Amino acid sequence: MKITNVLFGLLLLLCVACNKSEKETPNGFKFTVLKDGDGKAGIPGQILVLDFQMKDSKDSVWNDTYKDGMPIPAMIGDSAQIAKEPGMVQVLRMISKGDSVMFTQPLSKLLNGRPPMPGMDTTLILTYRLSVRDIMDRQQYEVYQMKLIEEKSAKQLEKDIVIIDAYLAEKNIQAEKTESGLRYVVTKPGFGENAKSGQVAKVNYTGYLLDGQCFDSSVKSIAQEKGVYEARREPYSPYDVTIDETRVISGWHEALKLMNEGAKATFYIPSGLAYGPQQARQSEIIKANSILVFDMELVELK
Repeated sequence: MKITNVLFGLLLLLCVACNKSEKETPNGFKFTVLKDGDGKAGIPGQILVLDFQMKDSKDSVWNDTYKDGMPIPAMIGDSAQIAKEPGMVQVLRMISKGDSVMFTQPLSKLLNGRPPMPGMDTTLILTYRLSVRDIMDRQQYEVYQMKLIEEKSAKQLEKDIVIIDAYLAEKNIQAEKTESGLRYVVTKPGFGENAKSGQVAKVNYTGYLLDGQCFDSSVKSIAQEKGVYEARREPYSPYDVTIDETRVISGWHEALKLMNEGAKATFYIPSGLAYGPQQARQSEIIKANSILVFDMELVELK
């Protein structure tokens, strides 16, 4: 029985090896075809929708769209550019929908004479794996990309809501809910009508990650206490937000419209209403897909 399994495994490996073939671009760049697609290569102006992985000879992954689920676009250039194109780009002209290919390149070749980043090991060999999901024109790709983003955002929202609700249940916090996924607790009622789009709200705030790590505050004493004080922000004061106009995260605009003047509340904001899949530029603490918590006070409403 064991011998049969070994023979079967060897036969499987041989079959996989038979499916591999080496090809060469016009300028001599070699690549390996791991899987054949429909054989219909794209034409200039079309976009290849690629799953893409790049890792180095120390097995560190530099990029992996297979894992994050968002393929990359690569447009096929005008035929007049072929002679000047690097081999990696010429590969794109030779692959078709369903193809999976692999090739290697020294890091020094990729740098192409540019100085390496400090500490970068220029002896590394990079291995690339590409799979062609589809080939389409620009308009088709824009629709496709939007659909992908919407699907990924919906999945992330579901995940965030589960995490937020579990956190609230663990802390025995009774929070109000909105359809967008926002959760909030009014800690001090205000007076008058809730804020509306176009009004200017003066807001005091302190921002945290869900684990309690503070990343910003408009209140000097809190900023000092939490270790986020910055002298350049003096004098500390409430932040002016024109609702639905000022460039702040969308979760803030929704939150403010749930408050009236004088109100204080804590908001639990899903990542899609914050910085989404990007890291916040103004804070290294706020990584991609971070759920944010804000203590907010609507000091004045105009």
